[in-house]
Amino acid sequence: MEPPKKHKSSGVPVKEEVESEDGNDLLVKRRRTEASGSTVQLQQQIEVFGMENKAPSGLPVEDSTGKAPMDVLTSCAVQNSGQANGCSNESATSRLLKICKAIGWKEPSYDFEEQGPQHSKIFKCKVTVHLDGPLSTIMECFSDPKPKKKAARENSAQGALWCLKRSGYVK
Repeated sequence: MEPPKKHKSSGVPVKEEVESEDGNDLLVKRRRTEASGSTVQLQQQIEVFGMENKAPSGLPVEDSTGKAPMDVLTSCAVQNSGQANGCSNESATSRLLKICKAIGWKEPSYDFEEQGPQHSKIFKCKVTVHLDGPLSTIMECFSDPKPKKKAARENSAQGALWCLKRSGYVK
């Protein structure tokens, strides 16, 4: 009887390294795939809060030089006390910023819109995240109307995190 195979070997040399950024809070694991003029399938896999999820794969990326290894971000683990249990005190705004920095995207930008009379203003916030990669994508998320700017900003960041999770970038 033949033992079950755990994974298939692709025949492409792979080097794995672990880096620590921003102190001990953020760990980024990168896989360096060496390609020699061939087409490499880009497969992003980002892990946040100690869980695993695969991002959309099957997007071909050509190595133009054929000499330098291609960096492919395979996982990002944000480890803080309490986050593994799902009871983090960290705001959605700061989590979104950390995720964008870990992946190498631009920082999210926040735009506010004031509505209503002076004595009872409400604020709406739009967060814009540039998802840089083989296909550049701009994600915009809007908050519910809130009486304070900070609450509107937090609500829009929560929406962006939800969209990233549903799209497979973060879990």
